[in-house]
Amino acid sequence: MNTIFIRVYSSLLLSLLLVGLFFFWAFDASQRFNHFTPAFLAFLACGFLTIITGVVYLLIRPVQTRLHRMEAAVTKMRKGDLSARVVIDSQDALGQLGATFNDLAEHIQRLIDSQREMTRAVSHELRTPVARIRFGLEMVEDEPDADKRSDYLKGIDSDIEELNKLIDEILTYATLEEGKPSLNFKFIDIDAILQQVRKETQALGTAIIIEHMESQEKNERRLAECEERYIHRIVQNLVTNAIKYAKTRVRISSACEGGMYRIDVEDDGPGIPKDKWEKVFQPFARLDDSRTRSSGGYGLGLSIVKRIAYWHGGVASVYRSQLGGAKFTVIWPRKQALRRTLMEEQGEKLEIN
Repeated sequence: MNTIFIRVYSSLLLSLLLVGLFFFWAFDASQRFNHFTPAFLAFLACGFLTIITGVVYLLIRPVQTRLHRMEAAVTKMRKGDLSARVVIDSQDALGQLGATFNDLAEHIQRLIDSQREMTRAVSHELRTPVARIRFGLEMVEDEPDADKRSDYLKGIDSDIEELNKLIDEILTYATLEEGKPSLNFKFIDIDAILQQVRKETQALGTAIIIEHMESQEKNERRLAECEERYIHRIVQNLVTNAIKYAKTRVRISSACEGGMYRIDVEDDGPGIPKDKWEKVFQPFARLDDSRTRSSGGYGLGLSIVKRIAYWHGGVASVYRSQLGGAKFTVIWPRKQALRRTLMEEQGEKLEIN
């Protein structure tokens, strides 16, 4: 039983005990001492009630103080101070409520900060294709040569496709960032997803060799519980990113390690400096401002990978590959039951559709 209920129950029991003792004593005294007047007994009753009230107040006062602190934090947040937090000094019901409030406040602050950053970044990303489309339309209008007009129109079509991809990335990231997406967990052959992404990517005519290291796992160990479309998105984003920087080849593989499943995507490109390993997963992060249109991206692909891994109870990391470039690894519990167990042991709440 938590501390708050113990305080309340103790106060009530103590009050009832004291009142019972008083009336027992008063009744006994009235039988033995006839000179005790009703007024005197009433005075004694008031004294006892005052003492009981004081005891109850002393027991309830700490709870009231903590509630006032929580109310003050809520008031600060309502006025715009998103850094307001509740001081947690116990693990009782109020302590748990305060911890829940702090988690909510951190989530709200992160969402607002992310939204602000995304708004600034999106406005910057939109300017380039929009400017190219405007320029292309002006050139089409003034160009008498039919072949050149066709080239300009193809460029405009490419810019429109670029805008479509940007919008898709933004919507996907917003869905993963703002709240828990709808996940339909099933046991899926992960190696089959890798093979599918390899075929889809090669069909686009890329000159980079994509090596699929077939999984050596047998039977059910080839399967992992996941949302298939999101794991496909992870592999697709990582392969697309690797192709941008690879010199000649990209290697993809998967493996089951104990109760965890992992996907590795490596390339033989220039790699990523170790001090940039964390930054690379931030939304709209660009490690090289001089990246050209052909090698550049929107800085959302790896952020989406990280959020999908998070909602699967896993993590996304980057290391140095034996091929010489970057090695991106995504690892998550092979069975979601393991995820529940791990998070329950940590005292966290888990909600899975």
